[in-house]
Amino acid sequence: MLVMDVERREENGEAERRETPKSKSRVMGSWTPLAGAALLDRLRVTGRPRPLADPDRAALLQETIERGLAPGTAANQGGRRGQSPSSTPLVVTKDRLTRALSPGVHHDAIGLGEQPPTVSMACGALIDVLFRQLVTIGSIGDPMIDGLAALALDDRQTHLIGWIDSLSRTERGALSAEVDRQSTALVNRWPRLDPAWLPRTQLPIRADVAAGAVELSGRVDLAIGRPGLNVASVAIVEVKSGTRRPEHRKDLHFYALIETLRSPAPPFVVATYYTRTGELDVDPVSDELLAAAARRTVAGARALGQVTEAAAPSRLPDQQCGKSAVLPGCRPGRQRVTADMGGYRR
Repeated sequence: MLVMDVERREENGEAERRETPKSKSRVMGSWTPLAGAALLDRLRVTGRPRPLADPDRAALLQETIERGLAPGTAANQGGRRGQSPSSTPLVVTKDRLTRALSPGVHHDAIGLGEQPPTVSMACGALIDVLFRQLVTIGSIGDPMIDGLAALALDDRQTHLIGWIDSLSRTERGALSAEVDRQSTALVNRWPRLDPAWLPRTQLPIRADVAAGAVELSGRVDLAIGRPGLNVASVAIVEVKSGTRRPEHRKDLHFYALIETLRSPAPPFVVATYYTRTGELDVDPVSDELLAAAARRTVAGARALGQVTEAAAPSRLPDQQCGKSAVLPGCRPGRQRVTADMGGYRR
């Protein structure tokens, strides 16, 4: 049986993606981003043993979450007292989790409602689809043309495309220049991935906890490697076009938790790649990291459940959908959360 892993390298075609040796290390006191094989090695080699598959690990994490969502809490009841937990799960995503745990955030800001477009959001959306194109077919043509064409295939991006079209010549030129700069850096630095490593882009991942009352949900920019039966062999990478933020690592820890609950082994590493600067933040996955992610998820799910219950008496489900936590029986809101799960909030 062939186990897909990122230990094997693809030799053909790798050379043209490598930059000079100076681009792979600190030279003369100045830092230059990793590229090609050096970037891939940074993902592959963590300096720690890879986690072994252990059913008890996932069971313990699930028990931690379910014990934290004690009976009688709104989160453990799918958001409203008296509802069947399995019929209307409370959906927890990385964005909603971060907002729920942010001090002073009003409950209307916790949901996944439509956000006003910004230049940074447009840049993030374009870089996302261009990264997917690069990983899938290995090249990028005209970044703006290719990016807008890819966004046009997604009905959820109609409003953003219209907003981009409405920009002044100066504003659109600035956006185009930044997208060109970041996409060129991607092509020059990002390593070619062996198809045997099974690279998957925009991969949806989900795990149900608390007897289906809570659904942990995410969409991974890039997953490399097939879930191992004995040893961890999956790397998860998120791509960001903006600046580094502390919550980016917490987002990836949340993804590692979901993957651990749904697969025989956890991912061995999670990483964030910043296309603006070429920085690569790498976190080896450990039991301590997963336990902390489970505790954070409990705190966020409880906060989201309380928001849902507080909002329920004042608004009908169809009025509240997409603006706060999804209410029980709100099919449009549930569909909205699923659709927006991979939205571009860079």
